[in-house]
Amino acid sequence: MKRLNIAAFLLLCAASPALSASSPWFETPGGDVRLVTLPRAADGTVRAMLDIRLHDGWKTYWRDPGGSGIPPAVSISGAELKSIGFPAPRRLGDKETHYVGYDAPVRLPLTLDAKAGDGAITATVFLGVCKEICVPVQAQLTADASGEAFANPLEEVAIADAEASLPHGAGDGFKPLSGRFAADNKSISVRFEAPADGALPDVFLSGASSFEFGAAGPVRREGNVFVAEVPVLNMPKVYDLAKDPIRLTVRAGERTMESPLAIE
Repeated sequence: MKRLNIAAFLLLCAASPALSASSPWFETPGGDVRLVTLPRAADGTVRAMLDIRLHDGWKTYWRDPGGSGIPPAVSISGAELKSIGFPAPRRLGDKETHYVGYDAPVRLPLTLDAKAGDGAITATVFLGVCKEICVPVQAQLTADASGEAFANPLEEVAIADAEASLPHGAGDGFKPLSGRFAADNKSISVRFEAPADGALPDVFLSGASSFEFGAAGPVRREGNVFVAEVPVLNMPKVYDLAKDPIRLTVRAGERTMESPLAIE
């Protein structure tokens, strides 16, 4: 009986608009996007996500596309955007038009501060979705969880899954060691530890300010350490890596890691 009651409760939550705090889907030829929010916590924090439902064969970009493409842009009204998370991407395209992103539906978890607000939250979103052509997606997505006494369990699970999809932090055997700019500042040599079984890891950099990075060259092993050379496509004239560090993201099989990279 208890299991039946729980199932009936979840079904009721799924069907009840009063318990939903997601925007309608914004539909495009290549993919659809919506905003999902949970009720505000006591400290004003709101957990949320951008739910990007790519259609078969279509792709979208990571926060640093790696040489071509436009990164996602998100601005928030009704709350303050504190952070946006990105699952580890994949290298896509071919040798001439390579880029970094996603070729399957992806959810980007958001952390918002709504201390100063008590109502609807709107995300203004710009995405590029590509197949044979690229289609710019510009949408305003509004969700309002202010009237909810508790979170819709289905939305809460979806956001928790999005958060769980993010790369893990550095740990023993899977961590950045150092980065060093080349003399001409046109590349960074990255040294890191990663699981040694399986194929060589994939390496991605994303930067502070207006740094832009290209696709890493072939990863090589030097003893127990992996090394990759990553092109620097754009280096800002002014930057402070102590406050806004370059981040290293590594995909080693199904394991992923992301951590600030110390520059020597």
